[in-house]
Amino acid sequence: MTHYIGTSGLHGCLPQFCSSYDRKEDAVTDLSLLHELGKNRTSKLKKNLYLELNLKRDGSDYCEIVECDCSNPENHNDN
Repeated sequence: MTHYIGTSGLHGCLPQFCSSYDRKEDAVTDLSLLHELGKNRTSKLKKNLYLELNLKRDGSDYCEIVECDCSNPENHNDN
């Protein structure tokens, strides 16, 4: 079953945040709320499925959404 993995963190490190979603829109919304992206940056994340962030302002270097077809989406959740 296709699902989406939302991650954010520091370049060169394991993600600080990782969660799976049934819908791409849910991943966009969750990452947008987590990093308080605002309308413009949320739109860029939705379009590109990737967004460079400002570590001081956002707490991470990037956020990203990737599509996955593995059999156990729960394996991606960090909680």
